Amino acid sequence: MIYAGIDEAGYGPLLGPLCVGTSSFRLRAAPSPEPSSQPSSQPSSPVDLWRLLASGVCRKPKDARRRIAIADSKKLKSAGKQPLIHLERGVLAFLGGDIPTDDAALFARLGVSPAASRATPWHTDALPLPVAISAAEAAIARNLVSTALDRADASLAALGVAALDPPAFNALYDALGNKASINLSLVYQALRAVDLARGDEDAFVAVDRQGGRADYREGLAEHLADGRAVRVLAESDERSTYAIGGSGADGDGVLVVSFEVEAEERHLPVALASMAAKYTRELSMRRLNAFFAKHLPDLAPTAGYVEDGRRFLREVKPILLAEAIPERGFVRVV
Repeated sequence: MIYAGIDEAGYGPLLGPLCVGTSSFRLRAAPSPEPSSQPSSQPSSPVDLWRLLASGVCRKPKDARRRIAIADSKKLKSAGKQPLIHLERGVLAFLGGDIPTDDAALFARLGVSPAASRATPWHTDALPLPVAISAAEAAIARNLVSTALDRADASLAALGVAALDPPAFNALYDALGNKASINLSLVYQALRAVDLARGDEDAFVAVDRQGGRADYREGLAEHLADGRAVRVLAESDERSTYAIGGSGADGDGVLVVSFEVEAEERHLPVALASMAAKYTRELSMRRLNAFFAKHLPDLAPTAGYVEDGRRFLREVKPILLAEAIPERGFVRVV
């Protein structure tokens, strides 16, 4: 079966991309994700992946065994000299394959397509990787995770990120008229990708709860079901869970989607998705800061959040004018 998670990074900032990450694991010895008890019951995760992969991963950034920390990205971005160390180590460990030597290679592996338009010229130049660890350290982390996955008879099926820079973000806001709908539209796209990739396998997808919303049935029916019934398994203050398909008539496995408060604390795939999204956003902001630093060497970099983003905007406005970069191509409207 497939066990997947979806989470975002960059919903609140004024500058830079909104990123939605997805991670999917294939578990070869896992139970069906749909509960066999009453429909009103609340299914938990199919397995505890932190426990299953305990030889290689943990929840805390400080670990005597040097395992890979997989947790909410906000908790792993440290304030030290290398704030990206745990995000980078975790994402590169699970990415597998050769260690990417620049961010363009990483973005390609994650399925990120940064705009190379006139509105976002900072995306034309790749920057070297890794940032916070060495390639050798990344390779050691990758081998540690690979061994843990092999022991658990599991594998990473997919790790990807969708990124919306301000031009695309603003266009989608114009179409939808609601900031929350932008994020949710990316979540539905990610869910659809998991659904298409799973074939006839059962799947459980955990998603970090979208604000105070508790009812997702209509949205799932519109964006995902394709005529399949969407059954409500639970709708509460903490969790809204639905089952799609799995009737057995067409041999299609069941897809269970669970929107949960603090899902990154309950589901390792959500935590990894959060890390991939945050790492992608941080590297995107690194590109943006590098572009403007070429014009203003003394310019303090920004993380893009509202207050400092306004400071940054004031300081780079002459560059925007000189380079004919439209403000709507640089700043989110909401």
